[in-house]
Amino acid sequence: MTSKTASEKTSIFVGVAFVLIASIIGTGGILWKSFVEYTGNNSNLPDVFSAITDQAPYSPSSDPNNRDEIIFSFTVPRGDLIKFLEVMQPNLDAIVEKTGKTAKIDISSSENEIVSKVERRLVDFGSISIMGYLTTRKKSEIVAVLERYSDPPKRTYFVVRANDAARKLTDIRDYRIAYRSNDSLTGYQIPLRELRINGIDHATWFKQELYSENYSDSILGLLNDQYDCIIISSNFFLEQPESVRKGMRVIHESHEMPGGVYLTSAKTRSPYEQIVVGNFMKMSERVKDNEMFSGMFKTRRPDEQTHAMLEREYLSGN
Repeated sequence: MTSKTASEKTSIFVGVAFVLIASIIGTGGILWKSFVEYTGNNSNLPDVFSAITDQAPYSPSSDPNNRDEIIFSFTVPRGDLIKFLEVMQPNLDAIVEKTGKTAKIDISSSENEIVSKVERRLVDFGSISIMGYLTTRKKSEIVAVLERYSDPPKRTYFVVRANDAARKLTDIRDYRIAYRSNDSLTGYQIPLRELRINGIDHATWFKQELYSENYSDSILGLLNDQYDCIIISSNFFLEQPESVRKGMRVIHESHEMPGGVYLTSAKTRSPYEQIVVGNFMKMSERVKDNEMFSGMFKTRRPDEQTHAMLEREYLSGN
């Protein structure tokens, strides 16, 4: 029998381990690159991945006016990415069709990242919440070119399970309430104002105050008895299947408000801005309110008076 020394065995083990690690890293790199390089050009792949290509990563040093894509940046709740891409890509393709460019979806980790990319023209347009826009527009070189809206208008809902006895805000004392996040206008700031004008101090009224981070998890947590009451935007609520809505009941709703904005660079405007803005507004006339992610395509010109009112109400420090 052939025997091997300890050093020989160690050498073989190290070699095998190196090959395995290299394979894992290579595979991970391919998968990561596939998601980052999401475009709309490859018809040989399944529909949801039809836009994944083998292009080299985009170089920020290239001229934004001469690249082949018009890039839109979004933040997407975990769990919603695949469906988001399925719905958004064909609609964005239609919006940019007459530009001679292709639509590319960029996924950012935060709204601050989107603002930074828009300012530096790494992306052409970015979609952020109205709160994100109001808190960054005076210190960043960005401008809103479209405002998202809902019909009926967007509001903030307080929602409980359908079999809950609560019918109004004063009925939910000692409940476990889930906001979206503490930097969200619809998911936190507006609910606190609604509680305050109804004489309720949120810090002492509830058994627990929690943050779900996205509305999908809010609904899931409510229906699975993790929360007793959730805060949710009206347009997201109305987009849910009837079977899901039947398991919940709205006990309070806020005033009307914008749904968010599409940004572009204020310093150097995209040469395709007019085409993109015009096609978004044309599409908004055709999109049905109950379609998934319909709120991303129901758009109009930004209402600066409403933005100024929201700044006074929620950001003035009063």
